[in-house]
Amino acid sequence: MSKRSEALANRLEQGAAALANFAAGLTEQEWEIRTPKDGRKIGVIVNHVASVYPVEIELAQTIARGEVVTGVTAEVINKMNAEHASANDRITKEQTLELLRQNSAAAAAARLNPRVNGVRRGRCE
Repeated sequence: MSKRSEALANRLEQGAAALANFAAGLTEQEWEIRTPKDGRKIGVIVNHVASVYPVEIELAQTIARGEVVTGVTAEVINKMNAEHASANDRITKEQTLELLRQNSAAAAAARLNPRVNGVRRGRCE
């Protein structure tokens, strides 16, 4: 792995750890606060970040293979975000922290071995 790839992977892991620490420190009331701009709850946004690791890893691996990425438009992303918010409106902090732990660990493993297929989409059950 190149130094640049290693640095990016380390930054990903640091970001996941920082997000987990932030989320773990939120009260239940803070978890439920809706953001002013788009109205999603803070907890839903944290869950969104945890749940998109598989998409981002898949995208990065596609680009690394030299394949063309298509269909990633603002409309598609906005629709995905809205569907996620609706499906996860009642997501708990515990479920989200577990999903973040699993998907960030799988993302770290994927950077070491691009054939790793351990990232999970969606909710942590």
